[in-house]
Amino acid sequence: MPLIVNFAYCNAIGMKIAFRILLLLFAVLFAGCDKEKFPDEFNLQGPWIEKNEAAFRVEIEFRSSNRAFLKRAPETGTDTLLYRLDKADELLLFKPEDFPDGSRTTHKMTYNRKSEELTINGLLPSVGGTPSSTIFIRK
Repeated sequence: MPLIVNFAYCNAIGMKIAFRILLLLFAVLFAGCDKEKFPDEFNLQGPWIEKNEAAFRVEIEFRSSNRAFLKRAPETGTDTLLYRLDKADELLLFKPEDFPDGSRTTHKMTYNRKSEELTINGLLPSVGGTPSSTIFIRK
């Protein structure tokens, strides 16, 4: 009888080890998946330009102290804005006099580290009721 108990005990230990190895492999595979990353203030800073081949491309520059400069069209000047990154995938833009708790625009934002592309939704006027989606690359 003790042989059966020892065999069962060893089998249970082997199953626990196998389960832990599988769990570890799953965690490594999950962590290695390519997914959109939300930018933090440090990798967001600097000038960005719209990724297209148009004659004019939208430009946005994020600086320290939550300052941003946005040039939407060639005939308009550069807008001076303040920004916050409160939630994952969310960019809040303010006029300087409204910062930090006044009126603002909220934009879904994603950052792909692999391609180094920043996508901001709703930054430009929507076309046909569909919200705009602007993809930026580093300037």
